[in-house]
Amino acid sequence: MSFKIALTAASTSYTRFRISPGALLITMTVALCGLYLLIPRFDHLVYAEEGVLVDRIVAEVNDDIITLYDLNRKAAPYLKRVKAMARPLEEERRMIYELREKVLNQMIDEKLTDQEIQRYNISVSEEAIDKTIEEMKKRSYITDQQLRERLETEGLTMEDYREQMKNQILRIRLVNREVKSKIVITDEDIRSYYEAHLDRFAGEGRVHLRQIFLQASSFAPETEKQALRDKLMSIRQQVMEGASFEELAREFSESPLAKDGGDLGTFAMNDLAPNVLNSLSGLKTGDVSGIVENDQGLMIFYIEEMQGGQNQSLEDVSAEIENILYDEIVNKNFASWLEDLRERSHIKIIR
Repeated sequence: MSFKIALTAASTSYTRFRISPGALLITMTVALCGLYLLIPRFDHLVYAEEGVLVDRIVAEVNDDIITLYDLNRKAAPYLKRVKAMARPLEEERRMIYELREKVLNQMIDEKLTDQEIQRYNISVSEEAIDKTIEEMKKRSYITDQQLRERLETEGLTMEDYREQMKNQILRIRLVNREVKSKIVITDEDIRSYYEAHLDRFAGEGRVHLRQIFLQASSFAPETEKQALRDKLMSIRQQVMEGASFEELAREFSESPLAKDGGDLGTFAMNDLAPNVLNSLSGLKTGDVSGIVENDQGLMIFYIEEMQGGQNQSLEDVSAEIENILYDEIVNKNFASWLEDLRERSHIKIIR
């Protein structure tokens, strides 16, 4: 479908545009500074009175659209980080192109899932958002102030972050409805997992950890993430050859705890996030983990001290194992579900 957009009215604070044929009326505030404009197609353009291009449609997703303004706003924090890397011009252009493609495709996926959320009337409370943020801070070992500082470096406010969390929770609930509800975990599945991961269920064992953390957004280009992985693997190798993890943390870690040698403190094993716990499986005092990745960045852990506990029974941990197995299968099935949703939808990317 092709829209023809014409100027109908203007004021000092906003510009209103009419899309015809049809009765769609768009009201927007125009921000021109710093927009990275794609090559326009004339039947999807919006012009100000002076004839300056201010916005256009970059994708149609069923009955919704994604505008250039939306794409620029979403990609801006990550484009800023790419430019800060000061790569050669040709490489920077390639990285920017790949990043914008990745962001646009994610926005399309979000539009599709948001449409399904509306179709099924899925909702989330403010209390659930609060709880999710608190759990995230606990998993990432950061305070509220540290979270706000990280958001500020990415050009986000706490309100922006809460909106992101709200959307994530809604999408998770949609996935649970469309994917997780169709999964069956048997008692044999649970028993097999338990027997293969006995070291993970070591009762009230405790561990004293240090961490080296390198910040990377989930939207970071793969080339940037790989460079950080290589850097962490080099640091890990130095530790394995006898270098002080504490001193390396002071030198390289981007965590607020770097000045303390990356000292996270002592934790009950059962209180650790699953991905961290998995990285420590089979390790002992003095060992260093492999690389752990999350939405905040990449990290490795050093076991300052590990104190064992009595193994928990299968009965005690069966519910926990069931959730672990659910998550593993959901991750595998979600991509397939989303691809099927794409095939059933009208999606048009406009270059």
